[in-house]
Amino acid sequence: MRPNWRRSAGFLWVLLALTSTNVLAKEYPVGQPQQREGMELAAVYLQPIEMDPPNMMAPAKESDIHLEADIKAAKDNRNGFAEGDWIPYLAVDYEVIKLDDKQTKKGVFMPMVANDGPHYGDNVKLMGPGKYRLVLHIAPPGGEGHEHFGRHVDKETGVGDWFKPFSVEYDFTYAGIGKKGGY
Repeated sequence: MRPNWRRSAGFLWVLLALTSTNVLAKEYPVGQPQQREGMELAAVYLQPIEMDPPNMMAPAKESDIHLEADIKAAKDNRNGFAEGDWIPYLAVDYEVIKLDDKQTKKGVFMPMVANDGPHYGDNVKLMGPGKYRLVLHIAPPGGEGHEHFGRHVDKETGVGDWFKPFSVEYDFTYAGIGKKGGY
């Protein structure tokens, strides 16, 4: 019996389609997710990334990690966001503190999107391996020079007031991320 090349090719095509997935970079959690003001706040880091537009943040080659804050609506969000929705227009500043010598880096997370969805982030040069504390300072839309994001305030369609600025802290250990692409 002769092999049916069309059937074999079709089988290989289906097998390839079933096993192909988007390649996602390895993310390392920074502490545990926290709930505040109707939002779930989670932080992760991964290898430094390239951005468009260029010069939006430090180049990947000059950074150790890409640090992210995933900020999504929790079930009890009073600002009109459905559970799991990304919260836009926030002002997110950060501090990374090396715990053994208190060296500190400060910066601003920019809003951006990747193949795993929108988030706030920045490429960061750390102070070597060790134990760190990440402090996120989160302010609502419209504060301190950030763009406004209007909200309905009428009786029929209005949502709750924006939250007051707050901070959350996460502790993590950084031992490196390995060679880019070697996940």
